Amino acid sequence: MLGESPASVGATRAGPWRSAARRRPSADAPPLAGVRVLDLATALAAPLAAGILAEQGADVIKIEPPGGGDVLRHVGAAIGGVSGIYQMTNRSKRAATVDIGTEAGRGIVLDLAAGADLVFQNFRPGVADRLGVSYEHLRAVNPDVILVSVTGFGPTGPYADRPAYDGIIQAASGIAALEADVGTGEPHNLRHTVSDKLTALTAVQAATAALLARERGAGGQHVEVAMLEVSASFLWVDAAGRETLLDYDGPQRSDPGAHVKPMACADGWMYIVALTDDQYAGLCRALEVEADERLASMAGRHSNRGLARQVWREIRDRLAALPVKEACTRLESCDVPHSPAVAVPDLPDHPQLAHREFFVDSTHPAAGRMRQSRPPVRFSGTPADWRPHAPEPGRDTDEIIAGLCGADVEALRAGGVIF
Repeated sequence: MLGESPASVGATRAGPWRSAARRRPSADAPPLAGVRVLDLATALAAPLAAGILAEQGADVIKIEPPGGGDVLRHVGAAIGGVSGIYQMTNRSKRAATVDIGTEAGRGIVLDLAAGADLVFQNFRPGVADRLGVSYEHLRAVNPDVILVSVTGFGPTGPYADRPAYDGIIQAASGIAALEADVGTGEPHNLRHTVSDKLTALTAVQAATAALLARERGAGGQHVEVAMLEVSASFLWVDAAGRETLLDYDGPQRSDPGAHVKPMACADGWMYIVALTDDQYAGLCRALEVEADERLASMAGRHSNRGLARQVWREIRDRLAALPVKEACTRLESCDVPHSPAVAVPDLPDHPQLAHREFFVDSTHPAAGRMRQSRPPVRFSGTPADWRPHAPEPGRDTDEIIAGLCGADVEALRAGGVIF
């Protein structure tokens, strides 16, 4: 019966997914067809990781708590229990509302875990143990399961028990200080949840790596992903050159990306990156600025910084007199990397994105009309058969629970276990 101890659950029930024989997907099936994922997480990082796997064909069941469900449903613009950010994070999933804090609710989770390939969770350290759904509990019912645990600061250490959101991690990982105002020194967070999203992408890569390792005989395992470590690692790649090369004493900044700044045109803003010698020469040619031979090479531009700054001032003056469209035409003709600063509402009309049919419109049964981006990765041989809508609260509860051996849906609902 539901609610038994982990050992007896594993011994007496095969789990809803295991009851069907696992078949090798057809050659043209989505890349993760046949992979079964149990999503116990809330908010953004871990659920987004599970959502990306769902977009690539995995069967993902999301378990939400009663009383409003995942907090992300209520963040930002929302209609009918589906916010924009929840939609983009949880589309292509199935969803059930289960009280894991009850004995029977824990039994449901363990029953689902018995047939899962991957389980995602982002409980604070110690919570999964108290709920009876830790890695040890999951492994008792499914020795081959891969648990991906996402935390803010990591499962151990002096900050392990601290609550964490994206803005806190941006501050702790160096991102906010790196974006500080040059004049005042005031730190600034990026105006999107970069740490959450980076953690999700890292967790996806780690999960698929663990799946590959299991296919090669390594068995199940516990994968730990900390937002602080992901964000600090991501920043360190290109914003810590001097901190990486401890013996370096040259003039170069740690963060070469800081040189890329907005440039004003007569009717808007744009960005230009002339990194190579040919691109720098093309930039001068496009804007009819004299190309001093002392600046023809990158080494020359580094050793003649005063002259280089003078040329850049002239470039800015020329741009300020040109409309954005004309500036882009000139730069395009000279093969100079550039782009206008495109506003978010204008992205669906971006010529390249429109050509690629990157945005799609649909009608959600609860939230109404939607416009959203397609998954950004395209597979030539195994196209991802993603489903465009995130589930309404508890939409698939009956379907999911009815698949459990011995489950009495009405009794569980009457007892406040499912909703």
